[in-house]
Amino acid sequence: MKIGYACIPLTIPFRTNRRLVLKDFTYEKASEIIESNLSDLHKILEYNKKREINLFRISSDIIPLGSHEINDLPWKTIFKSELTSIGNYIKENSFRVSMHPGQYTIINSPSEDIVNKSIRDFEYHTDFLDSLELDYTHKLILHIGGVYGDKPLAKKRFIENFKRLSSSAQKRMIIENDEKNYSLEDVLEISEKINIPVVYDNLHNTCYGSNDLSVKDIYKLVNKTWKKEDGNMKVHYSQQAENKKIGSHSTTINIEDFLEYFKEAKDFDPDIMLEVKDKDISSIKVINSLNSLKGINTKSTITEEWAKYKYVVMAYNYEAYKTCRKIVKDDGNILSLYKYIDETLKNPLDEGNYINTLHHVWGYFKDIAKTQEKNHFSKMISEKKFSNAKDYLFKLTNKYDVEYLKKGYFFHEIP
Repeated sequence: MKIGYACIPLTIPFRTNRRLVLKDFTYEKASEIIESNLSDLHKILEYNKKREINLFRISSDIIPLGSHEINDLPWKTIFKSELTSIGNYIKENSFRVSMHPGQYTIINSPSEDIVNKSIRDFEYHTDFLDSLELDYTHKLILHIGGVYGDKPLAKKRFIENFKRLSSSAQKRMIIENDEKNYSLEDVLEISEKINIPVVYDNLHNTCYGSNDLSVKDIYKLVNKTWKKEDGNMKVHYSQQAENKKIGSHSTTINIEDFLEYFKEAKDFDPDIMLEVKDKDISSIKVINSLNSLKGINTKSTITEEWAKYKYVVMAYNYEAYKTCRKIVKDDGNILSLYKYIDETLKNPLDEGNYINTLHHVWGYFKDIAKTQEKNHFSKMISEKKFSNAKDYLFKLTNKYDVEYLKKGYFFHEIP
């Protein structure tokens, strides 16, 4: 079983989604961005390895304008060495990567122009994974698309246009149930006709599906669509954000809810992609929690995690902060810590605690900041521009290279 997240880690300054607008395209600019994106992809994978994150979704923007006809740069040849190095690193560490073409890649559209562009885009994604010399356990996720007033005909178009894809693209594709047009039942029907795997999304199923089946029953159906050459069954897991539109992903994974889900899922040993706003933070939480159930967490693990969370908790509730310290010191159970933090973060931010926390973090700079910086921070606090003050502290953290704060979650976890 592998656990992972999509595209952009929050706690390190590396990214693979640098873009290039059409009017600015030149070979030189495209090459610079590709080089930076590939370099950062390698660094992200190295970071993931240290944290046992073995599943990762690569951004579609890894090659800027990768599927646009303007980009005829022979990037596979120019960057062959870098691509081979990344591919070897993935294979050597038994990582599994994927990509997810976006909402405008719609191969069942009634518009032939849109279909042609969508096929071109899907083939670009295929080319990228192929350029890493990865086998067909590394997949491309696609939604079925629109209904266009005639669902049976829209399904038929998807099947017909699927056959227009290259053999490699067909082998890489997995199809996902969505939140409004195509239920799990619909996707399983299409899967049976073209013999490709289904990636099950639990939140989408809650939004649009019969919901008569248990997780185990769903997994049994989905698992049948995965052949040996496709690798482990891969699923998407997310939780509904409170007080947001149905289908909105939560900020973080509530570990108690995840473990309830996991009770039914674990027998299938799925690879689980977490679709959550705090990305690698929740991935680490889930991995540490599963390790805890196996009895393989160390005292240093809970100490390190608490150091990252402590200012997050302090900003919500100082009494909760003291309780967490006690859990770390006396209990030493990382699951107990995560559960208590999750409950704390369900509460609204307290202004007094937030101000107190901002001052605690400012303590790292009070002896090194310039007079102008001290005055600027004080002004934001006095004007109650707390969000701006936090952003400013993050800027100072990077300027003065305060490693302890850079490793923490305070600048990523709360508003």
